[in-house]
Amino acid sequence: MLMMREISYNAVKDSLKTGDLILFHGVQTTSKLIELIEWSYWSHVGMVVLPQDIGLTVEGPLFWESTASGDGLTDYLTGQPKVNGPMLVALQDRIGVDVKQHYDTHFLVKYLNRSLQQRELAALKDFMNKVHDRGFPSAENALKYYIDGRSFNKPAPDTEVFCSELTAETFMALGFISQDYVPNGYCPDDFNKGDNIPVLQPFYFTNGARLNK
Repeated sequence: MLMMREISYNAVKDSLKTGDLILFHGVQTTSKLIELIEWSYWSHVGMVVLPQDIGLTVEGPLFWESTASGDGLTDYLTGQPKVNGPMLVALQDRIGVDVKQHYDTHFLVKYLNRSLQQRELAALKDFMNKVHDRGFPSAENALKYYIDGRSFNKPAPDTEVFCSELTAETFMALGFISQDYVPNGYCPDDFNKGDNIPVLQPFYFTNGARLNK
């Protein structure tokens, strides 16, 4: 059996920058369904955000994600926990909670090939504030919205957003990805493979370490 070489989050946290991604491997029923549908090991994705890049003074990398449960973590866009939907939480806390609760067991760092420019960071901050109040769809609706987007390029309601949809829409707001295709047509593995993304400028992700905690 091939041994997967995995290390801890603490070993890589200082190498992360705004725009990098973290992919999650989940073991809950919904996560397994997502991984089965997309035929991938990964069921969740979100973006690393360094607090100083958006004018925050908290410590450590943050994580921009849309999730079904905030798990009581502080959302640093408001300073209060959020029930679900888009939120900006401490990356270390998100990984720690998921491992402790046995939601997700393995993680993969995807490094963006360049740093975001100031105008892109400003666009990121504006976008986060714009969509922050959205919720997270039920599992049934998330599947429907994804199939509608993937198969028919049909947009989902703008009141809810699932994880890879938020990631795609974020990169659209930054001017990296074409808006010709709806963000709800993306799955986490699209950001792992990177071979079916209509890019508007040269950018790509490279694999970092696999993490186990």
